[in-house]
Amino acid sequence: MSIDKELSEELRQVADSMHCPPELYGRVRQSYQHYVKEKRGRSPMKKRMLAGIAAVAILIPSAAFAASYLADDIFGSSSTIEQKGGTQEDYQEIEGMLQAAKGKLTEDEFKEYMELTKQLMVLKLKITDENGVSHEEQLTPKEQWQFEQLASKLSPYFEKINETVKP
Repeated sequence: MSIDKELSEELRQVADSMHCPPELYGRVRQSYQHYVKEKRGRSPMKKRMLAGIAAVAILIPSAAFAASYLADDIFGSSSTIEQKGGTQEDYQEIEGMLQAAKGKLTEDEFKEYMELTKQLMVLKLKITDENGVSHEEQLTPKEQWQFEQLASKLSPYFEKINETVKP
């Protein structure tokens, strides 16, 4: 018999002859349960924390990109302007004017301004051809009256938006 086998057999016989006190089994079981309980307690919390950080890291930048244009509320998209002979630069200019209005008007004034502007733009889009030329004669008398009323209601807002600070 080789020395390895003899040593292995001797160790097995000694291990079989050893008797552990019963409380040792209880202490080992308790220690193992404590270890498992601690491991479970930490791991889900770390996972939740990492998931939360990842969600914030993804949502904050995407919210900045997802912010809608104010001009989209009026026209739907820039393609509406482009179909009527406008350009992307025209659309950006309108967006800039709406942003300026939002900054200078109160919240209630801005809501009314946007609603009136939307109604006016519906009429303007109706009379504008694909080359960007307005044909006001295409409006019915009722629509012409509505157009004039909207322009007069918007006039104070335009003055407030365009007023410059006097020295």
